[in-house]
Amino acid sequence: MLMYAGFSPAGSGQGVPDEKEIARTFTEAKKFVYSSDWQKAIPLFKKISRDFPENKWMDDSLYWLAFCMNRLSLEIDDLDHILVLKEEALKNLTLLKQRYPSGKWAGSAKLLTLELAAELVDKGLKKYKKYITNGIKEDNASEVKLAALDALLHIDREKAFPVLEKIIRENKSPKMREKAIFVLAQLDDPRVLPLLVKVALTDTDSSIKEKAVFWMGQVGTMESLKQLVKLYKVTTGIELKKKIIFSIAQTGSDNAVKELIRIYREEKNLELKKTVIFWLGNCKSEKAQDFLLKILQQ
Repeated sequence: MLMYAGFSPAGSGQGVPDEKEIARTFTEAKKFVYSSDWQKAIPLFKKISRDFPENKWMDDSLYWLAFCMNRLSLEIDDLDHILVLKEEALKNLTLLKQRYPSGKWAGSAKLLTLELAAELVDKGLKKYKKYITNGIKEDNASEVKLAALDALLHIDREKAFPVLEKIIRENKSPKMREKAIFVLAQLDDPRVLPLLVKVALTDTDSSIKEKAVFWMGQVGTMESLKQLVKLYKVTTGIELKKKIIFSIAQTGSDNAVKELIRIYREEKNLELKKTVIFWLGNCKSEKAQDFLLKILQQ
């Protein structure tokens, strides 16, 4: 059993340490956190949170205890030990939520809870799915809600997708819409591209439109290229058109080079023509290089 100077096990008859001793132990434990020595930090946080539950470092200790257990679980290969650590970490976070529902660690604890629950479900412990579904019930403008949806996408896509879609279409917060688009764009799902196109056409925030255009380019299919070309034709804003040119180039195909050359020839705006030239210059394509050489020879 790891001991710290001045501490004694509960019930040993040596009395309860004063606040200064607990503070020194907490500081020592945090030093181990900073040096990523989870094995040494864990017993100290356990001492503070379990043997002396009324101290003022209780909420901090519960959070950091769970944090260290999770980090240690990522560094070992023994599956049984991994599961024990993650489940115990989850119990500490549950206790933290019960005792300090509005405390300073509330948000971070919820996010870590979702991470742990998703990993436990992935390892076959389906009973922890409830933590993820509970997270989805969070306020519609909550980062926790998005994290829960992200986790659920890997467990039950059909339940998560409509909720994310609703956030993207209806949520009043541009920040939430942007984060939801990011989560959704990671999916290999045929429903993603049409939704990105809809956002690029109709969202009221220009930065959200640009994000949608960016992720359209990352899809990298013939259909995404086709949709980008269509979008370019109906777009009037110079900045968004620049983003579309970039995304067309990012699809990385010969057809993309063909479309960029066509845009250059048809585009009247000099700034946009320069943008096309720039991205053609970054394409690893003989056709692009030949076209640029012809322009230089004019």
